[in-house]
Amino acid sequence: MKATIDIDATVYRRLKVEAARRGRTIRDLVAEGLRHVLGLPGSPDVDQPTPPSAPWFGALRKYASNAGGRHDLSAMRRSVARARKGSS
Repeated sequence: MKATIDIDATVYRRLKVEAARRGRTIRDLVAEGLRHVLGLPGSPDVDQPTPPSAPWFGALRKYASNAGGRHDLSAMRRSVARARKGSS
């Protein structure tokens, strides 16, 4: 079933980064969170990461982990710039 929900922009950005970090989709994380809140058992493939859909997808995990816990655009840009320079 599909549903439309409004999510605060800051929460959505953090969700997007977390999904990329885990190699999962936003849909997977939202469904997992809803099952958790409702006390329902997880689906059998919860621990299975969703395969990336583009070759650059895996790079997001590195950039997210280097953002120092911040998930705003400027922190992500600094993380990408550090990675391009070869420093952490």
